[in-house]
Amino acid sequence: MSVMLGLAILLLSMPFGAHAQNAALSANPARGEIPVFVEDYDTAEFCSDGSDAGPCTVAPVDVPEFDANFIYRFLAYHAQRPFDRFSWQAFTSLMAPLDEPEKPALWQSFPTQRDLFSEVGYPNPACADDLPDGYLLLASYLQTTGDILVDQAGNFVLYETRINPVATSYIRENGLDTRAGRTAFANSGKPIAFPLGQVSPTDRVIEKTDEGAENAIPPAGPGDMGAQLLKFAWRILPDDAAAAPSVPHGYYTRPARISLGADQTLDGRPACLDVTVGLVGMHLVQRVTSGNGDRWVWSSFEHIDNVPLAANARRPNSIITDTPFAEGCLAPASKTSEGLPVYAFYGGKTGKGHVANDPTPGDLKWADRQPFARDPSGKPVVSPDIVRCWRLFSGTAEANFVWQRKLDGTVWQNYMLLGTQWIGNPGGATFGVGEVPRYLTNSVLESFMQHQSDATCLGCHSRALTDAGQPSNFTFLLNPPS
Repeated sequence: MSVMLGLAILLLSMPFGAHAQNAALSANPARGEIPVFVEDYDTAEFCSDGSDAGPCTVAPVDVPEFDANFIYRFLAYHAQRPFDRFSWQAFTSLMAPLDEPEKPALWQSFPTQRDLFSEVGYPNPACADDLPDGYLLLASYLQTTGDILVDQAGNFVLYETRINPVATSYIRENGLDTRAGRTAFANSGKPIAFPLGQVSPTDRVIEKTDEGAENAIPPAGPGDMGAQLLKFAWRILPDDAAAAPSVPHGYYTRPARISLGADQTLDGRPACLDVTVGLVGMHLVQRVTSGNGDRWVWSSFEHIDNVPLAANARRPNSIITDTPFAEGCLAPASKTSEGLPVYAFYGGKTGKGHVANDPTPGDLKWADRQPFARDPSGKPVVSPDIVRCWRLFSGTAEANFVWQRKLDGTVWQNYMLLGTQWIGNPGGATFGVGEVPRYLTNSVLESFMQHQSDATCLGCHSRALTDAGQPSNFTFLLNPPS
């Protein structure tokens, strides 16, 4: 099907009489990249079953507005809006109680990858002894590319993966939590297919109070929850504000203990470090019946003070080239005195117009005090300047503006949705595996590969295999590190 025909089909999928996207966009001069909108969403947008006028604990389990009869090749406001609504509803339901962030949230009850797979142990198992209630036990500080991200305070960023009970049960019941079990499953000839989410049968709709029943929103929950995979990026909060200027907006924080082996520390001894970490990034991946659900729905969130937008940032549906950043992603400004705010992962050392997102070289070690990231001689490392290469789709930016206003007064107003990726077409050529939007990356989870032609979450994960060589249904979880 031609590009123009695909576009025509997408446009036909929009409801007749729908309001056009707000055209009166203005950039926030202090941040430069996030459009500001003035429209409010109806209260029906915020809770998946319409039982509350704001975000609620009822998790969305599907995107019922998706129409599989249409082929979507490009981002469009009314096609993307249900998916971005799904992302925000899923994110806020996982983080509840939103106004009491000091309490453990639902996600913290999910097992981690290290809990589920015996092959993935902790570098220093003793750190689990007498772990206080509510503490995270963290150990991973490598991105999927093998690179290390160090913030402007000179501390490592830490990562953890969690799996919801539905996905956990599927893995255990099929023996996929061991290498021998994964080999046996591959030899059985059965495909790996994580459970799909599905809304409970109902004729109920969530009516928009300002537009009438013809524009009603079908409920996205409750129902049967599908598999859900979460990947978090945590920043160690500096213990010396004078040495590391604070970002303007606060974090969702957790007490944590870091498990370190002897080969990871500067003094060659295993260590357990108790710190406070702040959430800086998150992938939320969920399998649903609608939205070509065999490929999952991929949501990605970040803290608003992570990084600036690259000087040559592109729109996420840039499909006219297979080398979107031939020169790399360029720094927007060289220092904060040029009007740039304080960011956690950008200090302006690169120089305006120069290539940013260079990995930190060398064999880095952990010190026993901040800044934790040191070179082998014990000197603090120079933190890289990270920029965001991909712009937000304007409809996603509008959703952020509205949700952030709804979350005003909570720490959650300091987070934004980067995008929601889903499968809208059969793919091929410049359309990848059919993902919409075409590109999606997270500046703290995929910091150093944003410029690459495969900088697409669903596109990358379409190649995922188990360690037995079997296609693993879009997750690398079943190929755990040794």
